[in-house]
Amino acid sequence: MSTRTRTTTSKTTASRTTTAAKKPAAKKPAAKKPAAKKPAAKKPAAKKPAAKKPAAKKPAAPATKKAAAKAPSTPKGGGRGKRDLAALAKLSGEAAASGALVNHVVFVIDRSGSMSGIRQKVVSVFNSQLAEVKKNAEATGQATFVTLYTFHSNVDAPRFFAKPIAEVEKLGSISCTGATALLDATGQAIVDLQGVPGASADNVSFIVLVLTDGHENHSRKYKSKIQSMIQAAQNSGRWTFAFLTPKGGEAALLRFGIPAGNIQTWTTAGKGVQTMGQDLQRGLQTFYDARQKGQRAVVGVFTTNLAQVSVEAVSSSMSDSTDAFVRIPVTAASAIRPLVEAELRTKYQAGNGYYELTKPELVQEYKEIAIVDKASGKVYAGDAARTHLGLPVGSRIKVKPGDHGAFSIFVQSTSVNRKLVPGTTLLYKKA
Repeated sequence: MSTRTRTTTSKTTASRTTTAAKKPAAKKPAAKKPAAKKPAAKKPAAKKPAAKKPAAKKPAAPATKKAAAKAPSTPKGGGRGKRDLAALAKLSGEAAASGALVNHVVFVIDRSGSMSGIRQKVVSVFNSQLAEVKKNAEATGQATFVTLYTFHSNVDAPRFFAKPIAEVEKLGSISCTGATALLDATGQAIVDLQGVPGASADNVSFIVLVLTDGHENHSRKYKSKIQSMIQAAQNSGRWTFAFLTPKGGEAALLRFGIPAGNIQTWTTAGKGVQTMGQDLQRGLQTFYDARQKGQRAVVGVFTTNLAQVSVEAVSSSMSDSTDAFVRIPVTAASAIRPLVEAELRTKYQAGNGYYELTKPELVQEYKEIAIVDKASGKVYAGDAARTHLGLPVGSRIKVKPGDHGAFSIFVQSTSVNRKLVPGTTLLYKKA
């Protein structure tokens, strides 16, 4: 083979080799591995956990509701607070729409500095009232929703708002500080509760129980409006306001239009807190009994009241005990024993005499009450008398006379020297 031929062959071979060598390089674009970049393209999928973050906030929703309950009822910046409270009251709105009897029990409790020494007693009384509300609600089948406000120099956000009584937890403690914004607290309760769903329905009633140990001294927002606010609410026929106040506070409350029978004085000294709790208990039972009888509001929360009770209702629910008693007129001031022994010529038996109720009295749980129909003179005695008067059976309670309508009220005396009031009548049970 000539040199030229070898050279040509070598070039051809080299050329093939170069071409063959370049082929893998040509495959490099395939080796660009766009596919390898695909995992990078999956990054949006990797972002999904981030996209789920809003969903991850869902567990915080209950906490948000709790925050709404703790948030100021009228926060700065508009009506958002009202909408939040309306949302909390959704269940009460559903109950109102059902046509059932619905009650909103609203506690407004003073926690100003002067309450500090009795704050735990007040907490204990409040918790016992929750039990009373629950008992009454269950016994009468009335749907009940509870709201609690506390106040000092300012009105606190409600501890709970329009909450079903079965779900209301006991109060643990309260702290006490500041002054007494009594009127602002009452006004805020009215504004907030008027905004609950179903608030204007005929089957929905409100009782606002205000507890304070002092006089108003720090209200600003509703001070000039509270009188008209209370009167407008009462004029609806479905709002009951009841105040437990220190002595001297009655005059201002009467000016605001609160019925005298819905004002009870109390003191922080001695057994004052215990007595106040008994007054609250009686007031709540009076309210529930009135609702059961078809009333929508009460004007004698803290008084014995038979104004709305018919003679037929008494005679149909109680036994006629007329023949068991002798009537003795009290013509002059006298102790019970000498009057009985002089009139009946018999030895006085403690417990057989029943004096006429003319002033506030502490009625022990074991004392019987008698109701006398003024027109017929018939006497009715027994536990049902307490029920008609809105008094708890089996509990001692301080009562004061109110509007007894067609009846007179008599209370059993276990004393031998009780002073009788001239112009009244003594009932004495025959031996």
